[in-house]
Amino acid sequence: MTDAKPTVKLQKYWPPNFLPDETREFKDIIENFPAMLTKLTNRSRVISIFENFGKIGVGKGTSRNSLKALIPQLEQSKDFKGIYLFWLDDEPFYTGISRGVIKRIHQHIKGSNHFSSSLSYTMGREYHNEVLGIKHTGTRKELNFEQFSGPFKKILREDCQVSFLPIQGSTELYLFEVYVALQLKLHYYNRFITH
Repeated sequence: MTDAKPTVKLQKYWPPNFLPDETREFKDIIENFPAMLTKLTNRSRVISIFENFGKIGVGKGTSRNSLKALIPQLEQSKDFKGIYLFWLDDEPFYTGISRGVIKRIHQHIKGSNHFSSSLSYTMGREYHNEVLGIKHTGTRKELNFEQFSGPFKKILREDCQVSFLPIQGSTELYLFEVYVALQLKLHYYNRFITH
């Protein structure tokens, strides 16, 4: 045990071998965002969720193999870090980010609870309000997930499409998610509200 005192790590206390997640200036990070958005929304990159993720027996390995033409990184790895964009009837309606995009899409369409399938939970909570005429005020766990969110998992799985873009830098990824949501006006499901 040492006599080290707790110290808030102001810059003068940073260890000499510390490497920040991002060293570029903000303007340098965002300068490519318009081109990245064009690539993410390119219709040739929008694929069927059902065909690539949702069919019975299609797991993460099968999804990975079907996506290699779009995501060359999948030749060397099982998944990829990046952003995804959900579509319905040629309209984008939700964007998300993940360290494992393939796994995350599977969670959205096959997840069994409000943690793993958070988008369908959000949709189900609103559906609860529409069906019962009252706002769900209980905890996430108290919403009948299968009754209210299950139909949305089915819609996501069978009727929707997805596009994605690998992004390695965490700062760039987080900033780009907000940029995409604002530029595409995804205000209904992409709400950046903290607890």
